[in-house]
Amino acid sequence: MEHFKIIEKRDGCDVGMINCDLHPEDKRRCVGKSGLDKNLLLHELVEIAFTMNNPRPNIIIKAGKNAKWYLKHYELSELDEAIETTKQYRDTRRATMYIITWS
Repeated sequence: MEHFKIIEKRDGCDVGMINCDLHPEDKRRCVGKSGLDKNLLLHELVEIAFTMNNPRPNIIIKAGKNAKWYLKHYELSELDEAIETTKQYRDTRRATMYIITWS
């Protein structure tokens, strides 16, 4: 976990719509059409995200207690606006978002 500078946790936030999820090239730990195994731990997802490139995910989302994990990439300067747009179209109360700043 020495690969990042900061991880920020935001409750009740999600970002992005359909088809913006990122997956490892080898599809390691992927489940179904999109998302990763719900039984993974946060540190495991950080390691998976670190190994990915073009673009490297900087957003990790768990959409609820029994939901899958999702990896996404957004420019930090556009993130707050994208969160507000997503909240207009989807109930995000149960979601938890982790924002990673890589070193």
